[in-house]
Amino acid sequence: MRSFTRRAERYAGLGPLAEEVYVCGLGVGRLLVAGDLPLEAELPDPDAAAPSGAGPSGRWALSLERYFAGERVVFDLDVDAYAGAHGLTDFERDVFRALAHVPYGTAVSYRELAAAAGRPNAYRAAGSVMARNLLPVILPCHRVVRNDGRLGQYGDDPAWKERLLRLEGVPVANGRLA
Repeated sequence: MRSFTRRAERYAGLGPLAEEVYVCGLGVGRLLVAGDLPLEAELPDPDAAAPSGAGPSGRWALSLERYFAGERVVFDLDVDAYAGAHGLTDFERDVFRALAHVPYGTAVSYRELAAAAGRPNAYRAAGSVMARNLLPVILPCHRVVRNDGRLGQYGDDPAWKERLLRLEGVPVANGRLA
């Protein structure tokens, strides 16, 4: 599991940072937040132990716990604030805005995501934006698949994409949408 300590320097102008921990059946995950803005999230690690004496979870951690418990959760992220905190380009911001509107339990292609972002021919670039997503699940890049229906990559562990889609009720078989 990576540590947020080194990354915190890039967010120095955002005020105090806090680490939130969430616990679910798949393990323990962490979030880095500035005020009410989540900046980075880690997927649950089955080998991690919940820290002892951890205080109450914040709203983002609680939302992730509900999500991983199978509840339909809408993450109301302020994409513009997130984009500003990360210094994203207009294109990246537009792609993340479009991504934030992909409904729970559905999947779209990179081509469809690029079109929703107003850049229909930039589907490869939209895929590159997904590869740099620091807020998996909150910005649901797992809901974006290859144009031929294959799931494609998902960080260090491509099995997560299938796991998350199945959790949302999206039919998947043999590494592609069924």
